[in-house]
Amino acid sequence: MAEPGNESPSLGFFAELRRRRVIRVAVFYAIAGWVVIEVASTMLPGLHLPDWTVTLVIALVVLGFPIAFIMGWMFDIGPRGVQRTVGTDDPPMAALPTSTPAPGPALQERRATVAPPTAPKPAPVPREPSVLDEGRRTIAVLPFVNMSGDVENEYFSDGISEEILNLLTKLPQLKVASRTSSFNLKGEKIDIPTVARQLGVNTILEGSVRRAGDRVRITAQLIEADSDSHLWSETYDREMKDVFAIQDDIAQSIVKALQVTLSPQERRAMQSVATSDPEAYDYYLRGRRYMYSMARRDYEHAIRMFEQAISLDSKYALAYAGLADAYSHMYRYVEATPDNVEKAIRASEQAVVLDRDSAEAHASRGMALFISERYDEAEAEFEIAIARNPNLFEAWYYYGLASSSQGRVEKAAELYSKASEVNPADFQVPMFLAMAYASLGRKQDEMRVRLGALGTLERHLKLNPHDTRAIYFAAQNLYRIGEKDKARAMAEQAMQQGMNEPVVLYNVACFYTGMGEHERAIDLLEQAVQLGWGDRAWMENDSDLEPLHAEPRFQALLARIH
Repeated sequence: MAEPGNESPSLGFFAELRRRRVIRVAVFYAIAGWVVIEVASTMLPGLHLPDWTVTLVIALVVLGFPIAFIMGWMFDIGPRGVQRTVGTDDPPMAALPTSTPAPGPALQERRATVAPPTAPKPAPVPREPSVLDEGRRTIAVLPFVNMSGDVENEYFSDGISEEILNLLTKLPQLKVASRTSSFNLKGEKIDIPTVARQLGVNTILEGSVRRAGDRVRITAQLIEADSDSHLWSETYDREMKDVFAIQDDIAQSIVKALQVTLSPQERRAMQSVATSDPEAYDYYLRGRRYMYSMARRDYEHAIRMFEQAISLDSKYALAYAGLADAYSHMYRYVEATPDNVEKAIRASEQAVVLDRDSAEAHASRGMALFISERYDEAEAEFEIAIARNPNLFEAWYYYGLASSSQGRVEKAAELYSKASEVNPADFQVPMFLAMAYASLGRKQDEMRVRLGALGTLERHLKLNPHDTRAIYFAAQNLYRIGEKDKARAMAEQAMQQGMNEPVVLYNVACFYTGMGEHERAIDLLEQAVQLGWGDRAWMENDSDLEPLHAEPRFQALLARIH
């Protein structure tokens, strides 16, 4: 893994192998070769052929491997048949002239306001299509451009995009690129067809938001990636109180343009009726923006914003769910107090009471029950959340964390795999999946996941070079694949950025445990506990810390956590 701002040749090579699908070709060839050898070993002796014929078959299979590797590197099979794979440094092919409409206002605003990058950035590796994609239309919602002339309104334009994305994820007929995937491209100057290839979708929704006082102007357009042509576009110039109706209209227009047929239940699910108070909604968006960090200060900000939203609308279920998540995260990563558990339980219970059909409410309830070690009840809530919305990443992810804390590693691995299918751009889940495979003794699966995560972490750090969590996860991953010097440098960088955050100290301790520096690791764990870390169930079942289990200091530390 390259240190932020630098390029790592080894990671670039692995990313290029994945982009060109060489690894998949190699796996398929190995399986096919093994089948051929097994059939030859069984059938040829029965045909009374010379003994050397089986050896010849084996030799031909082995000799064919480098040929398959080279062909996989050079060529790919796409919609137009066998095509030469274009390198990341090759100039893009000129688009054929079409009779498509001129770019709409949102696209013009996006291209006018995004400054060219100071240096060219390599394109992210297109993800492999999942079996979950079959038979479904695919769409990505790009973060809407903030045209308000005020950076402080960025949370609002992002929130509008995310709310529309959340409405679309409720439809099983659509495969919606995750927030992480699409928002990672924020500020990038990339043409629509390229964005679609990177996100693995065939349609893109983009737009802009201009807010002035009580007025809001939202422009949105749906673009077909293959032709870069518009399927639908609209501009809304309304009062702030109409923002919910605008979101609903945009979602309904997308459904109509994509020719998706809705059942009555799905049509009801598409209606954004979380709150009718635009000011409460504004506070909710502010609070959710703070939830993507893992620092005490940001969680405290999120709690205040959610509480403000609830004070304006006491029946705002999503605000209660957000409040519950904030307290649950505070407990897990910052301050493991009974008070945080109790507040998470109360807020999540209220969220479910107010909206029993909300997948987000049930996922938040499951998380709150999980941190209070009421695992059976938590599992029931996660199952309900998944049934309500199979595309909700948090439901699969939280469920996996709860299973890991119970030592149910096989179950956790299945759930992390599902979470990765829903959100292939998330860099955290592969790390937990690799840990699960390590605990199960599935070394090949562990290394496969770790190698696959290299590109994901590298792309995330290029766009978010100061993301401490990504940095220490990258350090752990690099150590496991043998890049010890780079791994140590990144672990120390994470320490410098988050020396007062318990979750940072804990994870860097995991890194030093793997490096064999047990005393250093326990020192860091003791600091983490002193600052507020207190998730004993996770610490006891964390496979990264298994080498410390026989250490008296580690056992004494566990005894301190109630």
